[in-house]
Amino acid sequence: MAAHRKFTFDDPEDSYWNQNARSSFFDDAPSTSNAAAARAALDELFETQIRFGNDDASSTTESAEIFAENGTASPSSPVGAVLSMPAEGMVLYGSGANAASTSYGPKLSLQNCLNAAEVRGLSEVGRVFSAKSAASIVSEGSVGSFSNESSTTQLDYSRLKSEHRKLQKHLEQIRHDRFRAADPVLTIRRLLKGEPVTMDLYRSKKEKLELLDEALDSFDGNVITAVLLFLRRSLSESIFREILLRKSIAADHYVAYLKEVEDFDQLTTTLFALGRNDEAAMVEYSVACRKRDVEQRVQTLQRCLQSGFSDPTLAPQAKLVNEYIDLLQRQIPIDAADETAIKMGRAETFKQFPKAVSLIGQPLLTTLYYCCLYHYDLPMNAFASPLSLKEVFQVNEKQYTWMAVSALSRTKRWDDIERLLTSKRLLGGLKIVCPFAWRQLFDLLSIDGPPPKDVVLCKFLRAVPDVGERRELAEQYPDASEVVVECLVAQRDRQGLTAFLTRLTPHTPDAYKALNALNNTVGFSLS
Repeated sequence: MAAHRKFTFDDPEDSYWNQNARSSFFDDAPSTSNAAAARAALDELFETQIRFGNDDASSTTESAEIFAENGTASPSSPVGAVLSMPAEGMVLYGSGANAASTSYGPKLSLQNCLNAAEVRGLSEVGRVFSAKSAASIVSEGSVGSFSNESSTTQLDYSRLKSEHRKLQKHLEQIRHDRFRAADPVLTIRRLLKGEPVTMDLYRSKKEKLELLDEALDSFDGNVITAVLLFLRRSLSESIFREILLRKSIAADHYVAYLKEVEDFDQLTTTLFALGRNDEAAMVEYSVACRKRDVEQRVQTLQRCLQSGFSDPTLAPQAKLVNEYIDLLQRQIPIDAADETAIKMGRAETFKQFPKAVSLIGQPLLTTLYYCCLYHYDLPMNAFASPLSLKEVFQVNEKQYTWMAVSALSRTKRWDDIERLLTSKRLLGGLKIVCPFAWRQLFDLLSIDGPPPKDVVLCKFLRAVPDVGERRELAEQYPDASEVVVECLVAQRDRQGLTAFLTRLTPHTPDAYKALNALNNTVGFSLS
Protein backbone atom coordinates (compact mmCIF):
# COMPACT_ATOMS: atom_id res chain seq x y z
CA MET A 1 0.00 0.00 0.00
CA ALA A 2 2.93 2.33 0.65
CA ALA A 3 4.17 1.74 -2.85
CA HIS A 4 0.64 2.35 -4.05
CA ARG A 5 0.42 5.71 -2.31
CA LYS A 6 3.82 6.92 -3.45
CA PHE A 7 3.43 5.84 -7.07
CA THR A 8 3.26 8.72 -9.58
CA PHE A 9 3.62 9.02 -13.33
CA ASP A 10 6.80 10.66 -14.55
CA ASP A 11 5.52 11.51 -18.00
CA PRO A 12 4.13 15.10 -18.02
CA GLU A 13 1.34 14.01 -20.33
CA ASP A 14 0.16 11.57 -17.62
CA SER A 15 0.38 14.12 -14.82
CA TYR A 16 -3.42 14.36 -14.90
CA TRP A 17 -3.60 11.00 -13.08
CA ASN A 18 -1.24 12.25 -10.35
CA GLN A 19 -3.76 15.02 -9.52
CA ASN A 20 -6.95 12.98 -9.86
CA ALA A 21 -8.24 12.55 -6.36
CA ARG A 22 -11.30 10.59 -7.31
CA SER A 23 -9.65 7.33 -8.47
CA SER A 24 -6.29 5.56 -8.69
CA PHE A 25 -4.72 3.45 -11.29
CA PHE A 26 -4.68 0.53 -8.85
CA ASP A 27 -8.25 0.91 -7.61
CA ASP A 28 -10.55 -1.98 -8.33
CA ALA A 29 -13.45 -1.28 -10.63
CA PRO A 30 -16.45 -3.57 -10.39
CA SER A 31 -17.41 -3.17 -14.00
CA THR A 32 -17.56 -6.59 -15.75
CA SER A 33 -17.33 -4.96 -19.15
CA ASN A 34 -13.98 -3.41 -18.22
CA ALA A 35 -12.75 -6.82 -17.03
CA ALA A 36 -13.71 -8.42 -20.32
CA ALA A 37 -11.89 -5.70 -22.21
CA ALA A 38 -8.84 -6.30 -20.00
CA ARG A 39 -8.86 -10.02 -20.77
CA ALA A 40 -8.90 -9.30 -24.45
CA ALA A 41 -6.01 -6.89 -24.05
CA LEU A 42 -3.97 -9.45 -22.10
CA ASP A 43 -4.63 -12.10 -24.74
CA GLU A 44 -3.03 -9.79 -27.25
CA LEU A 45 -0.08 -9.04 -24.96
CA PHE A 46 0.87 -12.66 -24.29
CA GLU A 47 2.25 -14.45 -27.28
CA THR A 48 1.91 -17.92 -25.69
CA GLN A 49 -1.40 -19.13 -24.36
CA ILE A 50 -0.76 -20.84 -21.01
CA ARG A 51 -3.25 -23.54 -20.32
CA PHE A 52 -3.74 -25.47 -17.13
CA GLY A 53 -5.06 -29.06 -17.35
CA ASN A 54 -6.28 -28.80 -20.94
CA ASP A 55 -4.01 -31.68 -22.13
CA ASP A 56 -4.92 -34.74 -20.03
CA ALA A 57 -2.18 -36.99 -21.45
CA SER A 58 0.71 -34.67 -20.79
CA SER A 59 -0.63 -33.84 -17.38
CA THR A 60 -1.00 -37.50 -16.40
CA THR A 61 2.43 -38.45 -17.70
CA GLU A 62 4.14 -35.68 -15.93
CA SER A 63 2.34 -36.50 -12.72
CA ALA A 64 3.40 -40.13 -13.01
CA GLU A 65 6.98 -39.10 -13.42
CA ILE A 66 6.81 -37.03 -10.29
CA PHE A 67 5.37 -39.86 -8.20
CA ALA A 68 7.90 -42.31 -9.72
CA GLU A 69 10.76 -40.19 -8.59
CA ASN A 70 9.39 -40.31 -5.08
CA GLY A 71 8.71 -44.07 -5.16
CA THR A 72 4.92 -43.79 -4.84
CA ALA A 73 2.03 -44.62 -7.06
CA SER A 74 -0.01 -42.09 -8.78
CA PRO A 75 -3.21 -41.50 -6.80
CA SER A 76 -6.56 -41.90 -8.45
CA SER A 77 -8.49 -39.62 -6.09
CA PRO A 78 -8.89 -36.00 -7.31
CA VAL A 79 -7.98 -34.82 -3.84
CA GLY A 80 -4.53 -36.17 -4.23
CA ALA A 81 -4.01 -34.68 -7.64
CA VAL A 82 -0.90 -32.67 -7.92
CA LEU A 83 -0.50 -29.72 -10.23
CA SER A 84 2.54 -29.57 -12.43
CA MET A 85 3.32 -26.78 -14.80
CA PRO A 86 6.03 -25.73 -17.23
CA ALA A 87 9.35 -24.30 -16.07
CA GLU A 88 7.87 -20.84 -15.84
CA GLY A 89 4.33 -21.59 -14.68
CA MET A 90 1.69 -20.01 -12.50
CA VAL A 91 -0.18 -21.72 -9.65
CA LEU A 92 -3.37 -20.34 -8.07
CA TYR A 93 -3.80 -21.14 -4.37
CA GLY A 94 -6.89 -20.96 -2.29
CA SER A 95 -10.44 -20.35 -3.26
CA GLY A 96 -12.96 -17.59 -3.07
CA ALA A 97 -11.43 -14.34 -1.89
CA ASN A 98 -8.07 -15.99 -1.50
CA ALA A 99 -8.06 -16.94 -5.13
CA ALA A 100 -6.48 -13.61 -5.95
CA SER A 101 -3.11 -14.68 -4.55
CA THR A 102 -0.83 -16.18 -7.22
CA SER A 103 2.72 -17.44 -7.31
CA TYR A 104 5.10 -17.86 -10.17
CA GLY A 105 8.01 -20.39 -10.00
CA PRO A 106 9.75 -23.43 -11.50
CA LYS A 107 8.24 -26.92 -11.78
CA LEU A 108 7.62 -28.37 -8.31
CA SER A 109 8.27 -31.86 -7.07
CA LEU A 110 5.72 -33.82 -5.08
CA GLN A 111 7.62 -33.31 -1.86
CA ASN A 112 7.75 -29.63 -2.42
CA CYS A 113 4.07 -29.65 -3.16
CA LEU A 114 3.37 -31.57 0.03
CA ASN A 115 5.53 -29.18 2.01
CA ALA A 116 3.61 -26.34 0.55
CA ALA A 117 0.41 -28.11 1.43
CA GLU A 118 1.49 -28.38 5.03
CA VAL A 119 2.01 -24.65 5.12
CA ARG A 120 -1.09 -23.55 3.25
CA GLY A 121 -3.35 -26.51 3.92
CA LEU A 122 -3.97 -29.52 1.82
CA SER A 123 -7.46 -28.48 0.97
CA GLU A 124 -6.23 -25.27 -0.58
CA VAL A 125 -3.47 -27.00 -2.52
CA GLY A 126 -5.97 -29.39 -3.97
CA ARG A 127 -8.01 -26.60 -5.54
CA VAL A 128 -6.56 -26.19 -9.00
CA PHE A 129 -8.12 -24.16 -11.84
CA SER A 130 -8.13 -25.99 -15.06
CA ALA A 131 -8.36 -24.94 -18.69
CA LYS A 132 -8.29 -21.13 -18.43
CA SER A 133 -6.59 -18.49 -20.56
CA ALA A 134 -3.64 -16.46 -19.36
CA ALA A 135 -5.94 -13.56 -18.59
CA SER A 136 -7.65 -15.69 -15.95
CA ILE A 137 -4.48 -15.73 -13.91
CA VAL A 138 -5.18 -12.17 -12.71
CA SER A 139 -8.26 -11.67 -10.61
CA GLU A 140 -11.18 -9.77 -12.11
CA GLY A 141 -10.73 -6.92 -9.58
CA SER A 142 -7.05 -6.47 -10.44
CA VAL A 143 -7.68 -6.77 -14.13
CA GLY A 144 -10.53 -4.30 -13.89
CA SER A 145 -8.24 -1.90 -12.05
CA PHE A 146 -5.54 -2.31 -14.64
CA SER A 147 -7.95 -1.90 -17.52
CA ASN A 148 -10.16 0.79 -15.89
CA GLU A 149 -10.36 3.73 -18.25
CA SER A 150 -8.01 1.77 -20.58
CA SER A 151 -10.38 2.16 -23.50
CA THR A 152 -11.58 5.65 -22.53
CA THR A 153 -8.52 7.18 -20.89
CA GLN A 154 -7.14 8.64 -24.07
CA LEU A 155 -10.56 10.01 -25.06
CA ASP A 156 -11.20 11.51 -21.62
CA TYR A 157 -7.73 12.95 -21.53
CA SER A 158 -8.23 14.59 -24.93
CA ARG A 159 -11.56 15.99 -23.85
CA LEU A 160 -10.16 17.33 -20.60
CA LYS A 161 -7.22 18.85 -22.39
CA SER A 162 -9.52 20.54 -24.92
CA GLU A 163 -11.78 21.81 -22.15
CA HIS A 164 -8.76 23.06 -20.27
CA ARG A 165 -7.61 25.02 -23.32
CA LYS A 166 -11.08 26.55 -23.69
CA LEU A 167 -11.18 27.58 -20.06
CA GLN A 168 -7.73 29.09 -20.32
CA LYS A 169 -8.77 31.11 -23.36
CA HIS A 170 -11.98 32.20 -21.61
CA LEU A 171 -10.03 33.25 -18.54
CA GLU A 172 -7.57 35.20 -20.65
CA GLN A 173 -10.48 36.90 -22.43
CA ILE A 174 -12.08 37.82 -19.11
CA ARG A 175 -8.82 39.22 -17.81
CA HIS A 176 -8.41 41.16 -21.01
CA ASP A 177 -11.98 42.50 -20.96
CA ARG A 178 -11.84 43.33 -17.29
CA PHE A 179 -10.11 46.61 -17.95
CA ARG A 180 -11.62 47.30 -21.36
CA ALA A 181 -14.82 49.26 -21.94
CA ALA A 182 -17.75 47.32 -23.31
CA ASP A 183 -19.53 48.22 -26.50
CA PRO A 184 -21.70 51.33 -25.90
CA VAL A 185 -24.69 49.51 -27.35
CA LEU A 186 -24.39 46.79 -24.70
CA THR A 187 -23.93 49.33 -21.93
CA ILE A 188 -27.02 51.31 -22.95
CA ARG A 189 -28.98 48.09 -23.28
CA ARG A 190 -28.08 47.14 -19.73
CA LEU A 191 -29.04 50.60 -18.51
CA LEU A 192 -32.42 50.26 -20.18
CA LYS A 193 -32.93 46.96 -18.36
CA GLY A 194 -31.94 48.52 -15.05
CA GLU A 195 -28.83 46.37 -14.68
CA PRO A 196 -25.66 47.71 -13.00
CA VAL A 197 -22.96 48.96 -15.34
CA THR A 198 -19.47 50.41 -15.02
CA MET A 199 -18.90 53.47 -17.16
CA ASP A 200 -15.52 54.37 -15.68
CA LEU A 201 -13.82 52.20 -18.31
CA TYR A 202 -14.79 54.75 -20.97
CA ARG A 203 -11.75 56.95 -20.64
CA SER A 204 -11.24 58.79 -23.88
CA LYS A 205 -13.44 61.66 -25.00
CA LYS A 206 -14.35 59.78 -28.16
CA GLU A 207 -15.62 56.78 -26.22
CA LYS A 208 -17.68 59.00 -23.93
CA LEU A 209 -19.24 60.83 -26.86
CA GLU A 210 -20.14 57.50 -28.48
CA LEU A 211 -21.76 56.44 -25.23
CA LEU A 212 -23.75 59.69 -25.10
CA ASP A 213 -24.86 59.27 -28.71
CA GLU A 214 -26.15 55.79 -27.96
CA ALA A 215 -27.99 57.13 -24.93
CA LEU A 216 -29.62 59.85 -27.02
CA ASP A 217 -30.66 57.26 -29.60
CA SER A 218 -32.40 55.27 -26.87
CA PHE A 219 -34.82 58.17 -26.20
CA ASP A 220 -34.84 57.27 -22.51
CA GLY A 221 -34.52 60.22 -20.16
CA ASN A 222 -33.13 58.21 -17.25
CA VAL A 223 -30.41 56.66 -19.40
CA ILE A 224 -29.46 60.03 -20.88
CA THR A 225 -29.30 61.60 -17.42
CA ALA A 226 -27.12 58.77 -16.08
CA VAL A 227 -24.63 59.16 -18.93
CA LEU A 228 -24.60 62.95 -18.51
CA LEU A 229 -23.83 62.65 -14.82
CA PHE A 230 -20.94 60.34 -15.67
CA LEU A 231 -19.62 62.84 -18.20
CA ARG A 232 -19.90 65.69 -15.72
CA ARG A 233 -17.96 63.67 -13.18
CA SER A 234 -15.23 62.48 -15.54
CA LEU A 235 -14.74 65.50 -17.82
CA SER A 236 -13.57 69.00 -17.18
CA GLU A 237 -16.22 71.67 -16.80
CA SER A 238 -15.32 73.42 -20.04
CA ILE A 239 -15.47 70.22 -22.11
CA PHE A 240 -18.74 69.19 -20.51
CA ARG A 241 -20.32 72.56 -21.31
CA GLU A 242 -19.03 72.30 -24.85
CA ILE A 243 -20.81 68.96 -25.19
CA LEU A 244 -24.03 70.47 -23.85
CA LEU A 245 -23.80 73.27 -26.39
CA ARG A 246 -23.49 70.74 -29.20
CA LYS A 247 -26.16 68.36 -27.87
CA SER A 248 -29.29 70.43 -27.25
CA ILE A 249 -31.41 67.43 -26.28
CA ALA A 250 -28.83 66.36 -23.72
CA ALA A 251 -28.75 69.93 -22.39
CA ASP A 252 -32.53 69.91 -21.92
CA HIS A 253 -32.37 66.66 -19.98
CA TYR A 254 -29.55 67.97 -17.81
CA VAL A 255 -31.40 71.21 -17.06
CA ALA A 256 -34.54 69.25 -16.16
CA TYR A 257 -32.49 67.07 -13.82
CA LEU A 258 -30.99 70.11 -12.07
CA LYS A 259 -34.45 71.59 -11.60
CA GLU A 260 -35.72 68.35 -10.15
CA VAL A 261 -32.91 68.06 -7.60
CA GLU A 262 -33.09 71.84 -6.98
CA ASP A 263 -29.40 72.40 -7.61
CA PHE A 264 -30.01 76.06 -8.42
CA ASP A 265 -26.38 77.18 -8.36
CA GLN A 266 -25.38 74.63 -10.98
CA LEU A 267 -28.60 75.31 -12.86
CA THR A 268 -28.01 79.05 -13.21
CA THR A 269 -24.36 78.48 -14.17
CA THR A 270 -25.37 75.97 -16.83
CA LEU A 271 -28.12 78.19 -18.24
CA PHE A 272 -25.78 81.16 -18.50
CA ALA A 273 -23.19 78.95 -20.22
CA LEU A 274 -25.82 77.77 -22.70
CA GLY A 275 -26.80 81.36 -23.47
CA ARG A 276 -30.27 80.98 -21.96
CA ASN A 277 -30.06 84.17 -19.92
CA ASP A 278 -33.80 84.66 -19.54
CA GLU A 279 -34.23 81.24 -17.92
CA ALA A 280 -31.21 81.80 -15.69
CA ALA A 281 -32.58 85.17 -14.57
CA MET A 282 -35.96 83.65 -13.71
CA VAL A 283 -34.26 80.90 -11.72
CA GLU A 284 -32.36 83.52 -9.74
CA TYR A 285 -35.59 85.44 -9.16
CA SER A 286 -37.35 82.27 -7.98
CA VAL A 287 -34.54 81.49 -5.56
CA ALA A 288 -34.62 85.05 -4.21
CA CYS A 289 -38.39 84.92 -3.62
CA ARG A 290 -37.96 81.77 -1.53
CA LYS A 291 -35.94 83.61 1.08
CA ARG A 292 -37.95 83.82 4.28
CA ASP A 293 -36.02 86.69 5.74
CA VAL A 294 -37.19 89.91 4.09
CA GLU A 295 -33.85 91.66 4.26
CA GLN A 296 -32.09 88.71 2.61
CA ARG A 297 -34.81 88.57 -0.01
CA VAL A 298 -34.30 92.23 -0.88
CA GLN A 299 -30.53 91.78 -1.10
CA THR A 300 -30.86 88.70 -3.30
CA LEU A 301 -33.26 90.49 -5.62
CA GLN A 302 -30.83 93.37 -5.94
CA ARG A 303 -28.11 90.91 -6.96
CA CYS A 304 -30.50 89.48 -9.55
CA LEU A 305 -30.79 92.92 -11.11
CA GLN A 306 -27.02 93.08 -11.42
CA SER A 307 -26.56 89.57 -12.87
CA GLY A 308 -29.40 87.90 -14.74
CA PHE A 309 -31.60 90.92 -15.40
CA SER A 310 -28.70 93.07 -16.55
CA ASP A 311 -29.29 91.74 -20.07
CA PRO A 312 -30.75 94.59 -22.18
CA THR A 313 -33.30 92.22 -23.68
CA LEU A 314 -34.74 91.71 -20.18
CA ALA A 315 -35.29 95.40 -19.44
CA PRO A 316 -39.10 95.09 -18.95
CA GLN A 317 -38.63 92.21 -16.54
CA ALA A 318 -35.90 94.11 -14.71
CA LYS A 319 -38.34 96.98 -14.21
CA LEU A 320 -40.84 94.64 -12.58
CA VAL A 321 -38.18 93.23 -10.27
CA ASN A 322 -37.17 96.74 -9.29
CA GLU A 323 -40.80 97.58 -8.49
CA TYR A 324 -41.08 94.46 -6.37
CA ILE A 325 -38.02 95.55 -4.41
CA ASP A 326 -39.63 98.97 -3.86
CA LEU A 327 -42.85 97.32 -2.74
CA LEU A 328 -41.00 95.18 -0.20
CA GLN A 329 -39.13 98.19 1.09
CA ARG A 330 -42.50 99.97 1.51
CA GLN A 331 -44.26 97.01 3.13
CA ILE A 332 -41.62 96.58 5.83
CA PRO A 333 -42.22 99.93 7.62
CA ILE A 334 -46.02 99.78 7.12
CA ASP A 335 -46.25 96.34 8.71
CA ALA A 336 -43.96 97.34 11.57
CA ALA A 337 -46.03 100.48 12.32
CA ASP A 338 -49.30 98.54 12.25
CA GLU A 339 -47.95 95.89 14.60
CA THR A 340 -46.98 98.62 17.03
CA ALA A 341 -50.44 100.23 16.79
CA ILE A 342 -52.15 96.90 17.39
CA LYS A 343 -50.06 96.24 20.49
CA MET A 344 -50.84 99.71 21.86
CA GLY A 345 -54.55 99.43 20.98
CA ARG A 346 -54.75 102.73 19.15
CA ALA A 347 -56.29 101.49 15.86
CA GLU A 348 -60.04 100.88 16.06
CA THR A 349 -60.15 99.46 12.55
CA PHE A 350 -57.83 96.61 13.52
CA LYS A 351 -60.19 95.77 16.38
CA GLN A 352 -63.20 95.69 14.07
CA PHE A 353 -61.35 93.89 11.27
CA PRO A 354 -58.44 91.98 12.80
CA LYS A 355 -55.31 91.56 10.76
CA ALA A 356 -55.03 87.98 9.48
CA VAL A 357 -51.59 87.78 7.85
CA SER A 358 -48.47 89.84 7.55
CA LEU A 359 -48.38 92.47 4.84
CA ILE A 360 -44.78 91.68 3.86
CA GLY A 361 -44.52 89.73 0.64
CA GLN A 362 -48.10 90.35 -0.47
CA PRO A 363 -48.84 91.40 -4.09
CA LEU A 364 -49.34 95.02 -5.05
CA LEU A 365 -53.15 94.89 -5.32
CA THR A 366 -53.42 93.10 -2.00
CA THR A 367 -51.24 95.80 -0.47
CA LEU A 368 -53.49 98.44 -2.02
CA TYR A 369 -56.59 96.76 -0.56
CA TYR A 370 -54.86 96.60 2.83
CA CYS A 371 -54.06 100.30 2.75
CA CYS A 372 -57.61 101.21 1.62
CA LEU A 373 -59.03 99.14 4.47
CA TYR A 374 -56.82 100.43 7.28
CA HIS A 375 -55.24 103.67 5.99
CA TYR A 376 -57.68 105.18 3.48
CA ASP A 377 -57.60 108.65 5.06
CA LEU A 378 -53.82 109.08 5.11
CA PRO A 379 -52.34 111.87 2.96
CA MET A 380 -50.54 111.11 -0.24
CA ASN A 381 -47.06 111.63 1.23
CA ALA A 382 -47.51 108.76 3.71
CA PHE A 383 -46.07 105.33 2.97
CA ALA A 384 -49.39 103.61 3.75
CA SER A 385 -51.53 106.02 1.69
CA PRO A 386 -53.49 104.30 -1.13
CA LEU A 387 -52.99 107.35 -3.32
CA SER A 388 -49.24 107.10 -2.76
CA LEU A 389 -49.25 103.46 -3.87
CA LYS A 390 -51.32 104.39 -6.89
CA GLU A 391 -48.88 107.10 -7.87
CA VAL A 392 -45.62 105.25 -7.23
CA PHE A 393 -46.57 101.95 -8.84
CA GLN A 394 -48.73 103.45 -11.58
CA VAL A 395 -51.92 101.62 -10.69
CA ASN A 396 -54.61 102.34 -13.28
CA GLU A 397 -58.00 103.78 -12.39
CA LYS A 398 -59.89 100.57 -12.82
CA GLN A 399 -57.62 98.62 -10.46
CA TYR A 400 -57.58 101.36 -7.87
CA THR A 401 -61.39 101.79 -7.92
CA TRP A 402 -61.97 98.04 -7.65
CA MET A 403 -59.73 97.68 -4.59
CA ALA A 404 -61.04 100.85 -2.95
CA VAL A 405 -64.73 99.93 -3.42
CA SER A 406 -64.05 96.42 -2.07
CA ALA A 407 -62.38 97.77 1.06
CA LEU A 408 -64.83 100.66 1.65
CA SER A 409 -67.93 98.50 1.18
CA ARG A 410 -66.60 96.19 3.89
CA THR A 411 -66.34 99.12 6.29
CA LYS A 412 -69.73 100.50 5.11
CA ARG A 413 -68.26 103.79 4.02
CA TRP A 414 -70.89 104.47 1.36
CA ASP A 415 -70.26 108.19 1.16
CA ASP A 416 -66.59 107.61 0.38
CA ILE A 417 -67.63 105.15 -2.32
CA GLU A 418 -69.99 107.75 -3.82
CA ARG A 419 -67.25 110.37 -3.80
CA LEU A 420 -64.87 107.90 -5.35
CA LEU A 421 -67.31 107.15 -8.21
CA THR A 422 -68.48 110.74 -8.72
CA SER A 423 -66.80 112.71 -11.46
CA LYS A 424 -67.41 116.13 -12.95
CA ARG A 425 -69.17 116.52 -16.22
CA LEU A 426 -67.91 118.58 -19.07
CA LEU A 427 -70.38 121.38 -18.27
CA GLY A 428 -69.65 121.34 -14.54
CA GLY A 429 -72.25 118.87 -13.31
CA LEU A 430 -71.56 115.74 -11.20
CA LYS A 431 -72.15 112.23 -12.37
CA ILE A 432 -71.61 108.78 -10.89
CA VAL A 433 -69.51 106.69 -13.23
CA CYS A 434 -67.96 103.24 -12.93
CA PRO A 435 -64.68 102.38 -14.71
CA PHE A 436 -65.71 98.72 -14.96
CA ALA A 437 -68.99 96.91 -15.49
CA TRP A 438 -71.95 98.04 -13.39
CA ARG A 439 -72.88 94.46 -12.61
CA GLN A 440 -69.45 93.94 -11.03
CA LEU A 441 -69.86 97.14 -9.03
CA PHE A 442 -73.13 95.94 -7.49
CA ASP A 443 -71.53 92.55 -6.80
CA LEU A 444 -68.78 94.31 -4.84
CA LEU A 445 -71.32 96.43 -2.97
CA SER A 446 -73.35 93.34 -2.02
CA ILE A 447 -70.51 91.14 -0.72
CA ASP A 448 -71.34 91.92 2.91
CA GLY A 449 -75.09 92.37 2.33
CA PRO A 450 -77.21 94.68 0.16
CA PRO A 451 -76.38 98.36 0.42
CA PRO A 452 -78.88 100.84 1.90
CA LYS A 453 -81.84 101.60 -0.36
CA ASP A 454 -82.04 105.37 -0.26
CA VAL A 455 -78.38 106.24 0.20
CA VAL A 456 -76.67 103.94 -2.28
CA LEU A 457 -78.83 101.41 -4.03
CA CYS A 458 -81.37 103.51 -5.88
CA LYS A 459 -78.91 106.31 -6.49
CA PHE A 460 -76.35 103.97 -8.06
CA LEU A 461 -79.03 102.12 -10.04
CA ARG A 462 -80.32 105.35 -11.54
CA ALA A 463 -76.73 106.11 -12.57
CA VAL A 464 -76.71 103.15 -14.94
CA PRO A 465 -77.11 104.71 -18.39
CA ASP A 466 -78.74 101.76 -20.17
CA VAL A 467 -82.41 101.31 -19.20
CA GLY A 468 -82.49 97.60 -19.93
CA GLU A 469 -79.39 96.89 -17.85
CA ARG A 470 -80.74 99.16 -15.10
CA ARG A 471 -84.02 97.20 -15.03
CA GLU A 472 -82.18 93.82 -14.86
CA LEU A 473 -80.01 95.05 -11.99
CA ALA A 474 -82.97 96.57 -10.12
CA GLU A 475 -85.02 93.38 -10.35
CA GLN A 476 -82.28 91.59 -8.33
CA TYR A 477 -82.98 93.78 -5.29
CA PRO A 478 -86.46 93.75 -3.67
CA ASP A 479 -85.86 97.23 -2.27
CA ALA A 480 -85.39 98.68 -5.76
CA SER A 481 -88.99 98.19 -6.96
CA GLU A 482 -89.50 101.87 -7.69
CA VAL A 483 -86.49 101.78 -10.05
CA VAL A 484 -88.09 98.82 -11.86
CA VAL A 485 -91.33 100.75 -12.26
CA GLU A 486 -89.42 103.72 -13.63
CA CYS A 487 -87.64 101.49 -16.14
CA LEU A 488 -90.92 99.91 -17.31
CA VAL A 489 -92.48 103.33 -17.74
CA ALA A 490 -89.41 104.54 -19.62
CA GLN A 491 -89.66 101.49 -21.86
CA ARG A 492 -93.46 102.02 -22.22
CA ASP A 493 -94.04 98.38 -21.37
CA ARG A 494 -97.68 98.38 -20.13
CA GLN A 495 -97.92 94.58 -20.14
CA GLY A 496 -94.68 94.22 -18.18
CA LEU A 497 -95.79 96.87 -15.70
CA THR A 498 -99.13 95.10 -15.19
CA ALA A 499 -97.35 91.82 -14.52
CA PHE A 500 -94.90 93.49 -12.15
CA LEU A 501 -97.82 95.13 -10.27
CA THR A 502 -99.20 91.72 -9.39
CA ARG A 503 -95.94 90.89 -7.58
CA LEU A 504 -95.95 94.05 -5.48
CA THR A 505 -97.50 94.24 -2.05
CA PRO A 506 -100.82 96.15 -2.24
CA HIS A 507 -101.14 99.56 -0.66
CA THR A 508 -97.37 100.17 -0.72
CA PRO A 509 -95.71 103.22 -2.23
CA ASP A 510 -94.26 101.11 -5.05
CA ALA A 511 -97.68 99.58 -5.84
CA TYR A 512 -99.39 102.98 -5.91
CA LYS A 513 -96.64 104.30 -8.17
CA ALA A 514 -97.13 101.46 -10.63
CA LEU A 515 -100.93 101.85 -10.53
CA ASN A 516 -100.74 105.58 -11.14
CA ALA A 517 -98.43 104.95 -14.09
CA LEU A 518 -100.94 102.54 -15.59
CA ASN A 519 -103.85 104.99 -15.09
CA ASN A 520 -101.95 107.98 -16.49
CA THR A 521 -102.72 107.70 -20.18
CA VAL A 522 -101.45 111.20 -20.88
CA GLY A 523 -97.98 110.93 -19.42
CA PHE A 524 -97.57 107.24 -20.15
CA SER A 525 -98.16 106.27 -23.75
CA LEU A 526 -98.85 102.56 -23.75
CA SER A 527 -97.60 100.37 -26.49
